[in-house]
Amino acid sequence: MRLLTSRCGSLGLPAVWALLGAALLIAGCGGDEEQAVAQAVGAQAQQQVTEQIAEQAAEGEGAAAASQSANQAEDEPEAQETTEAGAAAEQSEEASQSADATEQAAAQVDKDQQTEEQAQAAEAQQSEEVGETAGEAVAEGTRLITLFGDLTEIVYALEAEEYLVARDTSSIYPAAAAELPNLGFAGALNAEAILALTPTLVIGRELAGPEGVLEQLREAGVEVVLLDELTGLDAPQIKIRAIGAALGIPQRAEALAQDVERRLAGVTAELEEHERPLRVLLLYVRRGGIQQTGDHARTIIETAGGIDAAAEAGVEGWQALTPEALVAIDPEVYLVLDLGLEVVGGIEGLMEIPGVAETRAGRARRVISMPDLYLLGFGPRLPEAIADLSAYLRAVEAEIGSG
Repeated sequence: MRLLTSRCGSLGLPAVWALLGAALLIAGCGGDEEQAVAQAVGAQAQQQVTEQIAEQAAEGEGAAAASQSANQAEDEPEAQETTEAGAAAEQSEEASQSADATEQAAAQVDKDQQTEEQAQAAEAQQSEEVGETAGEAVAEGTRLITLFGDLTEIVYALEAEEYLVARDTSSIYPAAAAELPNLGFAGALNAEAILALTPTLVIGRELAGPEGVLEQLREAGVEVVLLDELTGLDAPQIKIRAIGAALGIPQRAEALAQDVERRLAGVTAELEEHERPLRVLLLYVRRGGIQQTGDHARTIIETAGGIDAAAEAGVEGWQALTPEALVAIDPEVYLVLDLGLEVVGGIEGLMEIPGVAETRAGRARRVISMPDLYLLGFGPRLPEAIADLSAYLRAVEAEIGSG
């Protein structure tokens, strides 16, 4: 519209002026002036003027018509050009959109191909690990005793349980372990009872003993392997590799250790930061109201998003708790073990222990209970234990927030 309006304004003026001049001449030829002209030039001159006026008028009309035709002729190609330009732009946009769609499709194909390649790589790695472990085997004639439940669980996870001949009281997972002969508490072992089983290898932790019993076993030709007390996120992997080496199946152990590492990395990556971490106290209770606390679960509590109230209070290792000390720590949540909670009579029995009900956790009866070995074993199930504790803490946080 802008181009068309501009051209009509510039080319139409001569025709308008020609018509206006003709009109003025015709108007001027009427009345007294016409008689004056007739008298001055005569009838013939008047006729010539009239014919000239008519010719000028005709020429003006023709010029106007020609001008309008010229404008239309000039504007039509430009309008066509504008239309063609719009069509070209639309085609260009469609081509761009098509190109974008093609690029997106290509990107999706690349992504799918990468995912497939990653899956194939993982499968190839697993196959390689299986191939590497296929040639490994525990030595024939191995007779194994494990002391402490986390070590027994690892032996089962390594699929070497057929070599177990006995276990200690804490070895209750998996359920099949309970069918093995029970040697009692790992810290109060009997040399004669152990030697009667003719073991070739005993794997325990530093708390196993007494030392005299362990020395008797060594003197009898039994290999004794004692592992450090470990409570870090790498504890399961260290223990798995050590047991695998002792059994002569290091590649199988490495595969299991890496599996734990992958699961642990996945769990910790998914954990969201807690807006207000709760102060959690690990409370170890046994029959008769015996209670202790310690920083043994510090790694798990903090990784799960809580604050270890015992570590915050300066507790190191296991320490007995007086009612006054418990009230001074004043935790927001109690973390207890299933077996201990059961032997004291559940939450009601727990609240009867002096000092327990006088804390914020006790008044609100906020108690989280988890299986002993699952929570404190630092074995192959550590990633899942951390995930569960984090979920429990979030539930308590939601309860506090809604209250």
